[in-house]
Order: sequence, then C-alpha cells, then structure tokens
Amino acid sequence: MFEQIDQLKHQLDNHRPLPHAVVKNLHDDLVLRWTYHSNAIEGNTLTLLETKVVLKGITVGGKAIREHFEAINHRNAILFVEDIIKALD
Repeated sequence: MFEQIDQLKHQLDNHRPLPHAVVKNLHDDLVLRWTYHSNAIEGNTLTLLETKVVLKGITVGGKAIREHFEAINHRNAILFVEDIIKALD
C-alpha cells in the first residue's frame, strides 16, 4: 500500500507547481466534502449535492433552515481559520 502511495505522490510531484485553477478546485472540493461529512456526522440530512447548492447561496426545499446554516457556518469557520493562518505568514 505504501508503494502505491509513493508512486501516486511521485506522479503528483511531476505536475508541480499545480495551476492556480486546479488548486482552487481542489480547495473548493475539500471544503465541500469536509463540510458535508462533518455535518452528516452531526445528523444534518443535506446530501453532498444539496450541501454544494447551499454553499452557493441557494436554499433547498424540504430542508430545515438550521441545516442550511450548519453548512454555511461550517464553511465560514474553515475560511476564517484559513484567514487567520494567512495573517500569521
């Protein structure tokens, strides 16, 4: 298993530096999945796709406003921590 990970890491390193658009897409996907899974653990019933829609500012019918705010606030918390870290550099 570690050999496969090393091979994949080597393939990734061959593409560095990654284009800004790729890094942004990876970041957005990470924040989306992190938000979805974290909220799902806590009982939020938004699907991954619904979470993506909510984070774009669109409400999902049939879902509690609390669930919308959980997703939005989780994403905002991640971005807030990232801003603090950037300010320390």
